[in-house]
Amino acid sequence: MCMMLIFHRFESFRLPLLAVSEALLLLTFASGYAQRKGSKFDSKVQLSGVLLGVSVIVLAVLYLGELSQWWWIGYSFCIGSVPYLFISLNGLAACDHEVYQRPWDAKELVQVKHCMTGWDIVSARWKSGIMASKTIGERTAIMYGSKDEQQLFLNIELLATKNEAFSEDDWGVQWADFPTFSHSEDAEE
Repeated sequence: MCMMLIFHRFESFRLPLLAVSEALLLLTFASGYAQRKGSKFDSKVQLSGVLLGVSVIVLAVLYLGELSQWWWIGYSFCIGSVPYLFISLNGLAACDHEVYQRPWDAKELVQVKHCMTGWDIVSARWKSGIMASKTIGERTAIMYGSKDEQQLFLNIELLATKNEAFSEDDWGVQWADFPTFSHSEDAEE
């Protein structure tokens, strides 16, 4: 970009080069976003997604409106979204808090009224997607189902680092009220 600005050469390649840069940033964002089930709840990820979206919209306006003389605005948004993208993906990668996991029977519903206070429930039935979420301070906890060979599990994961401590009241989960299953026999439905 600096070379094109200084020497005023290859002006016809400015917007295509910006489009390639945007595509690579979107690919990076999508691959990082897909690594965690609860990444859509993280505010840093949301901010970087919005900034990348605005950057793509600016590129589309510049290209479709034939406003190539304003190319530097598109580059500013593209380059400006890189630090936010790095911070959000680095924050997701640093989330190493342990996942609380229990064997679960797919026929059994989670007793959300008794077991989970303050949670936003999506589904009380076991599924591999997000079943519930809760915001604890600036962090998010999610509940989701997973399968390991023939065993089904109910997982609760906090998107935080291990050194962040939360009390049992913050979690809002009463593990004693959860039924315990040794294995899942009729999990396939």
